[in-house]
Amino acid sequence: MPLVCPDGAVVAYAWKRQLAGQAGASAVDRTRLALKAFTDQKRRFFPHLDDGVEANESDSKKRCGSEEVTFEPKEVMSFLRTLPDVLQSLEKEVPNVKISTFERLDWLKCASTLTSSPNESSEEHNYRGSSKRKLGSMGMVAPEKVAVIELLCPSIFRVVISLHPAGSIDPDAVAFFSPDESGSYVHARGVSVHHVYRHITEYATIALQYFLGNQAETSLYSLVHWICSYQTLFSRPCSKCKKLLAMDKQSNLLLAPVHRPYWKFSFSKILSTISSKDQNSDTTMAYHIGCISEEV
Repeated sequence: MPLVCPDGAVVAYAWKRQLAGQAGASAVDRTRLALKAFTDQKRRFFPHLDDGVEANESDSKKRCGSEEVTFEPKEVMSFLRTLPDVLQSLEKEVPNVKISTFERLDWLKCASTLTSSPNESSEEHNYRGSSKRKLGSMGMVAPEKVAVIELLCPSIFRVVISLHPAGSIDPDAVAFFSPDESGSYVHARGVSVHHVYRHITEYATIALQYFLGNQAETSLYSLVHWICSYQTLFSRPCSKCKKLLAMDKQSNLLLAPVHRPYWKFSFSKILSTISSKDQNSDTTMAYHIGCISEEV
């Protein structure tokens, strides 16, 4: 039931729609999302109530500055306002991941041709992929028509991100696949045939909702940086048990650490890492499914 304000305006509570897809998120995450959405609605319809709040928040952040640096100035975020700006920035910051853009129909057409032999070198894979999917190379698709982003890390993963509406910086779906998978099911709402990528896709859905609810303006930027932390999927051991493979009790399969804490990829923390010029020393934590429930 929408709330009717005294002046007759109808306040549409967007947080109800956001919480509808949060069945897999924890109660803490859901509460944080609801509070963030409600605060945004209050600032939109009742801006006069926030006159004295910003000063108090700045004082509290100074007192808690030793715990976490929470700076997100608008002038710093200005370079991420458009999709081309975001993609160009990501290409420089994650050079080991190939980023391609597609129109929605073009992606559906070429999804069945995503063939790659395991014996191919990364150079051959990139060359053949670029020749088969010329429409998807950066710069070939008009920015306002980009609806699908593909992230390819050779021999590790292929990630498909859907944007809605097309040309925006608002992701609405994400899915992980093996680089060798192809077919009509390879899309942002598809499911991989491999269990390890299925688990990551389920976790990525929760991460996506977290970024949309906590930092909507930079959700795509933060999401891609979190995805790129999976470059060490098959090489980084679990931060708790120190093992690379562990038995998953639900599927009875040996799986790599498929969970990377998405809440550690806030916009401010990413900027801090980049500004310190220490992004080559990856300190991302990795956990098995059973280990993260015990650790967090």
